[in-house]
Amino acid sequence: MSFEIVDGMTGTKHISSDDLAALNTATVGKADCVLRYGDDFKLTMASANSATLGTGVGMVGGKRFWNQAATSLTIQSGTQGQKRNDLVVARYAKTSAGIESITPVVIKGTPTTGAAADPATTANDLKLWRVPLDGINAGTPVKLFEPVTPLATLGESVSQSLGSISMASDWHNYGCSLSRIGSTVELVVNSIKTSSATAGEPILTIPKGFAPPVELDFACVAFDESDYPMSAWVAAMPDGRVAVKNYLANGHSGRQFKAVCRYFA
Repeated sequence: MSFEIVDGMTGTKHISSDDLAALNTATVGKADCVLRYGDDFKLTMASANSATLGTGVGMVGGKRFWNQAATSLTIQSGTQGQKRNDLVVARYAKTSAGIESITPVVIKGTPTTGAAADPATTANDLKLWRVPLDGINAGTPVKLFEPVTPLATLGESVSQSLGSISMASDWHNYGCSLSRIGSTVELVVNSIKTSSATAGEPILTIPKGFAPPVELDFACVAFDESDYPMSAWVAAMPDGRVAVKNYLANGHSGRQFKAVCRYFA
């Protein structure tokens, strides 16, 4: 049957590893990957002939697997005067009886006096680490994967948070707002002063968590008491202050300032 329920009772044993693999791949977005968990399969060299693979969770062909405890792997000795690359992979296998497994495997490369190349892998191998050997010495392992970002982290990166705004003395809020999505901040300045504004004068203050890492200047429009428009600039400071940078007065006094400021914080 091509259309079937997976998470439900049908009266017979109907859930296969292929069912789960398809759903895993659809959920994660990749069939072969490492998921953030434990040590993320961190590899450390105990000696030139022994490596330790840390805990972690991954998928090969959509089939989930995990390493529940540190696992020791054997690296064959290198050859004096030659270089070699070995690969540590998670290998999926299926017997003729249908028994499936995923195990860590060290694939030995070919020694050479030139630049070492990685050994061949198959579609059933998830590359984890490269172990470079120079003579009889094993170098620092090179990671060959990037863990998939968890859904919780993705949610945090796209969720919006609002920040508070404190108006400076003699300034009034006529529609100022402050929001953040991930590392992107949007500050809307729409404020009026009861008297003429001067260059360098603070308009408002925002929390330091929303402030830019360096001073940023933004173009805005200023108006006098008769709504005469002027070109102006506001500056967002690392300490949270937002101030009048300057404006082209042309004989007029700026009192209302409007700007939309977007930046990374």
